[in-house]
Amino acid sequence: MAEKHEGGSEKTTQKRRSFLRHAGLAAVATPAALATQGTSQAAIRDTHTIREGTPDETDVYLTDMQNEGPTAVVVGGFHGIEEAGYQAAEDVKTWSIDQGTLITIPRANPVAIRRDTYSNDNGNLNRKFPPGEEPTTPLARAIWDVITSYDPDVVLDLHSSKGIYNEDVGPEGVGQAIYPTTASGAGEDAVMTTRYMNRYHFDGSLEDYYRFRRGNTIDGDRPLLIHKVDADLNQPGFIVETTRYGTDLETRRNWTLNIVHHLLRRHGINRTYEN
Repeated sequence: MAEKHEGGSEKTTQKRRSFLRHAGLAAVATPAALATQGTSQAAIRDTHTIREGTPDETDVYLTDMQNEGPTAVVVGGFHGIEEAGYQAAEDVKTWSIDQGTLITIPRANPVAIRRDTYSNDNGNLNRKFPPGEEPTTPLARAIWDVITSYDPDVVLDLHSSKGIYNEDVGPEGVGQAIYPTTASGAGEDAVMTTRYMNRYHFDGSLEDYYRFRRGNTIDGDRPLLIHKVDADLNQPGFIVETTRYGTDLETRRNWTLNIVHHLLRRHGINRTYEN
Protein backbone atom coordinates (compact mmCIF):
# COMPACT_ATOMS: atom_id res chain seq x y z
CA MET A 1 0.00 0.00 0.00
CA ALA A 2 1.34 3.44 -0.86
CA GLU A 3 2.25 5.58 2.10
CA LYS A 4 -0.11 8.49 2.56
CA HIS A 5 1.31 12.00 2.54
CA GLU A 6 0.84 14.25 5.51
CA GLY A 7 -1.06 17.46 5.04
CA GLY A 8 -3.54 15.84 2.68
CA SER A 9 -6.11 18.65 2.70
CA GLU A 10 -3.54 21.25 1.67
CA LYS A 11 -2.18 18.96 -1.03
CA THR A 12 -5.69 18.30 -2.38
CA THR A 13 -6.43 22.03 -2.52
CA GLN A 14 -3.20 22.70 -4.38
CA LYS A 15 -4.02 20.03 -6.96
CA ARG A 16 -7.51 21.40 -7.50
CA ARG A 17 -6.14 24.91 -8.04
CA SER A 18 -3.51 23.51 -10.38
CA PHE A 19 -6.17 21.86 -12.53
CA LEU A 20 -8.27 25.01 -12.65
CA ARG A 21 -5.20 26.99 -13.66
CA HIS A 22 -4.45 24.53 -16.49
CA ALA A 23 -8.05 24.71 -17.59
CA GLY A 24 -7.99 28.50 -17.69
CA LEU A 25 -10.61 28.74 -14.94
CA ALA A 26 -10.63 31.07 -11.98
CA ALA A 27 -10.12 29.46 -8.58
CA VAL A 28 -13.65 30.49 -7.65
CA ALA A 29 -15.18 28.67 -10.62
CA THR A 30 -17.71 25.97 -9.81
CA PRO A 31 -17.16 22.84 -11.93
CA ALA A 32 -19.91 20.30 -12.37
CA ALA A 33 -20.21 18.29 -9.16
CA LEU A 34 -21.23 14.71 -8.65
CA ALA A 35 -22.66 13.84 -5.23
CA THR A 36 -20.87 10.85 -3.75
CA GLN A 37 -22.48 7.97 -1.98
CA GLY A 38 -22.56 8.13 1.82
CA THR A 39 -20.99 11.57 2.14
CA SER A 40 -22.01 15.18 1.79
CA GLN A 41 -18.81 15.87 -0.12
CA ALA A 42 -19.07 16.34 -3.87
CA ALA A 43 -16.62 15.24 -6.53
CA ILE A 44 -15.23 17.81 -8.90
CA ARG A 45 -15.12 16.52 -12.46
CA ASP A 46 -13.48 18.66 -15.07
CA THR A 47 -11.57 18.59 -18.33
CA HIS A 48 -8.87 20.72 -19.84
CA THR A 49 -6.96 20.57 -23.12
CA ILE A 50 -3.21 20.46 -23.63
CA ARG A 51 -1.47 21.50 -26.84
CA GLU A 52 -4.70 23.27 -27.83
CA GLY A 53 -4.82 24.42 -31.44
CA THR A 54 -2.11 21.99 -32.56
CA PRO A 55 -2.36 18.50 -34.07
CA ASP A 56 -1.33 17.20 -30.63
CA GLU A 57 -4.41 18.68 -28.96
CA THR A 58 -5.79 16.23 -26.41
CA ASP A 59 -7.85 16.28 -23.21
CA VAL A 60 -6.98 15.69 -19.58
CA TYR A 61 -9.73 14.55 -17.20
CA LEU A 62 -10.00 15.17 -13.48
CA THR A 63 -12.01 13.45 -10.77
CA ASP A 64 -11.26 15.10 -7.43
CA MET A 65 -13.08 13.88 -4.33
CA GLN A 66 -12.08 17.00 -2.36
CA ASN A 67 -10.83 14.91 0.53
CA GLU A 68 -7.58 13.52 1.77
CA GLY A 69 -6.38 10.61 -0.31
CA PRO A 70 -3.91 9.49 -2.95
CA THR A 71 -3.48 10.96 -6.40
CA ALA A 72 -3.20 8.67 -9.42
CA VAL A 73 -2.41 9.46 -13.04
CA VAL A 74 -3.48 7.04 -15.78
CA VAL A 75 -2.16 7.53 -19.32
CA GLY A 76 -3.16 5.69 -22.49
CA GLY A 77 -2.58 6.11 -26.19
CA PHE A 78 1.16 6.71 -26.41
CA HIS A 79 1.12 4.44 -29.46
CA GLY A 80 -1.75 4.64 -31.91
CA ILE A 81 -1.76 0.93 -32.76
CA GLU A 82 -2.30 -0.04 -29.11
CA GLU A 83 -6.05 0.41 -28.95
CA ALA A 84 -6.63 -1.49 -25.72
CA GLY A 85 -4.65 1.07 -23.74
CA TYR A 86 -6.45 4.16 -24.92
CA GLN A 87 -9.86 2.51 -24.94
CA ALA A 88 -9.35 1.39 -21.35
CA ALA A 89 -8.22 4.89 -20.36
CA GLU A 90 -11.35 6.35 -21.98
CA ASP A 91 -13.34 4.15 -19.60
CA VAL A 92 -11.21 5.03 -16.57
CA LYS A 93 -11.79 8.76 -17.07
CA THR A 94 -15.50 8.19 -16.25
CA TRP A 95 -14.92 6.23 -13.05
CA SER A 96 -16.29 7.34 -9.72
CA ILE A 97 -13.85 6.85 -6.85
CA ASP A 98 -14.09 6.84 -3.07
CA GLN A 99 -11.26 9.23 -2.22
CA GLY A 100 -8.36 11.20 -3.58
CA THR A 101 -7.78 12.42 -7.12
CA LEU A 102 -7.73 10.62 -10.46
CA ILE A 103 -6.14 12.28 -13.49
CA THR A 104 -6.56 10.56 -16.86
CA ILE A 105 -4.94 11.32 -20.21
CA PRO A 106 -6.68 8.75 -22.43
CA ARG A 107 -5.26 9.74 -25.83
CA ALA A 108 -1.77 10.98 -25.14
CA ASN A 109 -0.66 10.78 -28.78
CA PRO A 110 -3.66 11.85 -30.87
CA VAL A 111 -1.76 12.08 -34.17
CA ALA A 112 -0.62 8.46 -33.91
CA ILE A 113 -4.10 7.36 -32.86
CA ARG A 114 -5.75 9.10 -35.81
CA ARG A 115 -3.23 7.56 -38.18
CA ASP A 116 -3.28 4.15 -36.48
CA THR A 117 0.52 4.27 -36.33
CA TYR A 118 3.12 3.59 -33.66
CA SER A 119 4.69 7.06 -33.82
CA ASN A 120 3.85 10.64 -34.68
CA ASP A 121 5.90 13.09 -36.77
CA ASN A 122 8.43 13.40 -33.93
CA GLY A 123 8.97 9.65 -33.61
CA ASN A 124 8.13 7.44 -30.67
CA LEU A 125 6.50 9.64 -28.02
CA ASN A 126 7.53 7.20 -25.30
CA ARG A 127 11.19 7.88 -26.02
CA LYS A 128 10.93 11.60 -25.29
CA PHE A 129 11.18 11.52 -21.47
CA PRO A 130 14.89 11.44 -20.55
CA PRO A 131 15.31 11.08 -16.78
CA GLY A 132 16.83 14.13 -15.15
CA GLU A 133 16.22 16.30 -18.20
CA GLU A 134 13.39 18.20 -19.84
CA PRO A 135 11.20 16.10 -22.14
CA THR A 136 12.33 16.58 -25.71
CA THR A 137 9.10 17.45 -27.59
CA PRO A 138 6.30 19.93 -26.84
CA LEU A 139 3.75 17.14 -26.37
CA ALA A 140 6.03 15.22 -24.01
CA ARG A 141 6.64 18.40 -22.01
CA ALA A 142 2.91 19.10 -21.78
CA ILE A 143 2.20 15.56 -20.55
CA TRP A 144 5.01 15.72 -17.99
CA ASP A 145 3.77 19.10 -16.79
CA VAL A 146 0.33 17.61 -16.14
CA ILE A 147 1.83 14.73 -14.19
CA THR A 148 4.14 16.82 -12.03
CA SER A 149 1.44 19.42 -11.37
CA TYR A 150 -0.45 16.89 -9.25
CA ASP A 151 2.44 15.38 -7.30
CA PRO A 152 1.10 11.88 -8.00
CA ASP A 153 1.35 8.92 -5.65
CA VAL A 154 1.18 6.46 -8.54
CA VAL A 155 1.35 6.64 -12.36
CA LEU A 156 0.04 3.98 -14.77
CA ASP A 157 0.97 3.84 -18.46
CA LEU A 158 -1.23 1.52 -20.55
CA HIS A 159 0.14 -0.35 -23.57
CA SER A 160 -0.12 -3.54 -25.62
CA SER A 161 2.59 -5.52 -27.36
CA LYS A 162 2.75 -7.72 -30.45
CA GLY A 163 4.32 -10.55 -28.43
CA ILE A 164 4.58 -12.05 -24.94
CA TYR A 165 7.23 -11.31 -22.34
CA ASN A 166 9.90 -14.03 -22.00
CA GLU A 167 8.07 -16.51 -24.22
CA ASP A 168 9.27 -18.22 -27.39
CA VAL A 169 5.81 -18.35 -29.00
CA GLY A 170 4.72 -15.73 -31.51
CA PRO A 171 6.63 -12.55 -32.29
CA GLU A 172 9.10 -11.02 -29.85
CA GLY A 173 7.35 -8.73 -27.39
CA VAL A 174 6.71 -7.64 -23.83
CA GLY A 175 3.00 -8.38 -23.35
CA GLN A 176 1.22 -10.07 -20.44
CA ALA A 177 3.41 -8.32 -17.90
CA ILE A 178 3.32 -5.46 -15.41
CA TYR A 179 6.57 -3.53 -15.05
CA PRO A 180 7.08 -1.70 -11.72
CA THR A 181 9.45 1.10 -10.77
CA THR A 182 12.01 0.77 -7.99
CA ALA A 183 9.82 2.69 -5.51
CA SER A 184 9.06 0.89 -2.28
CA GLY A 185 6.16 -1.54 -2.65
CA ALA A 186 5.82 -1.25 -6.42
CA GLY A 187 7.28 -4.67 -7.11
CA GLU A 188 4.89 -6.30 -4.66
CA ASP A 189 1.99 -4.39 -6.22
CA ALA A 190 2.91 -5.84 -9.61
CA VAL A 191 3.18 -9.38 -8.25
CA MET A 192 -0.11 -9.21 -6.37
CA THR A 193 -1.89 -7.75 -9.38
CA THR A 194 -0.64 -10.53 -11.66
CA ARG A 195 -1.87 -13.09 -9.13
CA TYR A 196 -5.25 -11.39 -9.04
CA MET A 197 -5.47 -11.35 -12.83
CA ASN A 198 -4.45 -14.98 -13.22
CA ARG A 199 -6.91 -16.12 -10.57
CA TYR A 200 -9.97 -14.09 -11.52
CA HIS A 201 -9.53 -12.81 -15.08
CA PHE A 202 -7.67 -15.55 -16.94
CA ASP A 203 -9.66 -17.55 -19.47
CA GLY A 204 -8.96 -21.24 -18.89
CA SER A 205 -9.19 -21.87 -22.63
CA LEU A 206 -5.97 -19.91 -23.16
CA GLU A 207 -2.51 -21.44 -23.06
CA ASP A 208 -0.54 -20.92 -19.87
CA TYR A 209 1.89 -18.59 -21.61
CA TYR A 210 -0.88 -15.96 -21.59
CA ARG A 211 -0.75 -15.78 -17.80
CA PHE A 212 0.34 -12.43 -16.43
CA ARG A 213 3.67 -11.99 -14.70
CA ARG A 214 5.79 -9.29 -13.18
CA GLY A 215 8.14 -7.76 -15.74
CA ASN A 216 11.61 -6.39 -15.16
CA THR A 217 12.05 -3.44 -12.81
CA ILE A 218 11.86 0.05 -14.29
CA ASP A 219 14.98 1.74 -12.91
CA GLY A 220 15.21 5.11 -14.65
CA ASP A 221 17.85 4.20 -17.23
CA ARG A 222 15.80 4.80 -20.39
CA PRO A 223 13.91 7.84 -21.79
CA LEU A 224 10.42 6.37 -21.19
CA LEU A 225 7.67 8.02 -19.17
CA ILE A 226 7.67 5.50 -16.33
CA HIS A 227 11.46 5.47 -16.21
CA LYS A 228 11.25 9.24 -15.66
CA VAL A 229 8.62 8.70 -12.95
CA ASP A 230 11.08 6.38 -11.22
CA ALA A 231 14.14 8.60 -11.55
CA ASP A 232 12.64 12.06 -11.12
CA LEU A 233 9.65 11.47 -8.84
CA ASN A 234 10.73 8.31 -6.98
CA GLN A 235 7.11 7.17 -6.95
CA PRO A 236 5.41 3.89 -7.81
CA GLY A 237 4.78 3.66 -11.52
CA PHE A 238 3.77 0.82 -13.79
CA ILE A 239 3.93 -0.02 -17.47
CA VAL A 240 0.94 -2.27 -18.19
CA GLU A 241 1.38 -4.49 -21.26
CA THR A 242 -1.17 -6.92 -22.68
CA THR A 243 -0.42 -8.88 -25.84
CA ARG A 244 -2.01 -8.58 -29.27
CA TYR A 245 -0.77 -12.04 -30.21
CA GLY A 246 -3.79 -14.33 -30.50
CA THR A 247 -6.11 -12.06 -28.51
CA ASP A 248 -9.02 -9.81 -29.45
CA LEU A 249 -9.41 -6.15 -28.57
CA GLU A 250 -12.24 -6.67 -26.09
CA THR A 251 -10.19 -9.18 -24.11
CA ARG A 252 -7.15 -6.89 -24.01
CA ARG A 253 -9.27 -3.92 -23.01
CA ASN A 254 -10.95 -5.84 -20.18
CA TRP A 255 -7.61 -7.16 -18.96
CA THR A 256 -6.25 -3.62 -18.89
CA LEU A 257 -9.25 -2.26 -17.00
CA ASN A 258 -9.00 -4.95 -14.35
CA ILE A 259 -5.28 -4.32 -13.91
CA VAL A 260 -5.93 -0.59 -13.46
CA HIS A 261 -8.71 -1.31 -10.99
CA HIS A 262 -6.49 -3.55 -8.87
CA LEU A 263 -3.40 -1.31 -8.94
CA LEU A 264 -5.44 1.75 -7.97
CA ARG A 265 -7.07 -0.20 -5.16
CA ARG A 266 -3.65 -1.20 -3.83
CA HIS A 267 -2.82 2.49 -3.74
CA GLY A 268 -5.91 3.46 -1.78
CA ILE A 269 -8.28 4.47 -4.58
CA ASN A 270 -11.36 2.29 -4.97
CA ARG A 271 -13.75 2.52 -7.87
CA THR A 272 -17.37 3.08 -6.86
CA TYR A 273 -20.43 2.62 -9.01
CA GLU A 274 -22.74 5.54 -8.42
CA ASN A 275 -24.36 7.18 -11.43
